[in-house]
Amino acid sequence: MSDEDEFSIAVGRRYTQEHLWFQLISGPNDDFEEYKIGISDFIRVDFGRILKATLPNITDGSDFLIPSDDENHEDEEIVSKDEEKEETGAMGELSTDDNLVGLQCEFETLNILTPFACSIMSMNGEVENNPQYVNRDPYGDGWFVIIRPQDGFDYDDLLSGEEYVDYLAEL
Repeated sequence: MSDEDEFSIAVGRRYTQEHLWFQLISGPNDDFEEYKIGISDFIRVDFGRILKATLPNITDGSDFLIPSDDENHEDEEIVSKDEEKEETGAMGELSTDDNLVGLQCEFETLNILTPFACSIMSMNGEVENNPQYVNRDPYGDGWFVIIRPQDGFDYDDLLSGEEYVDYLAEL
């Protein structure tokens, strides 16, 4: 295995089989659990360097807009979503199987879906401007989003670092 084929797995995180990592960033006394999400360094080795990263599309920095032929109906949806965001502080909502991140790699383009419904609390726009953050520091500056899971999410259901390494060995 050459140096380019080597990759790291961060300690203190959980993983999915889609190669996302999750890091709990809220404290035990917080009302809500929040997680920072990024992509495993394995992606760079398996699919090549990340050339472009695309985060969820949130227009005007505060909403996911779904185009509608009925402008009045669209305005009503936006107002109600804005009111909800004021309560939660969320930038937008993602449902299960919405696009979480798109990656253009050297050898393939990947669309990674949201594994569960969540609220987007923050996004790291720097990775869109400079995808080298993901290549050089996928567990640090290369993170994508901070989310707050909706009901039904259990952090312990994700793979531990050891389980993720075992999963990768089976690929």
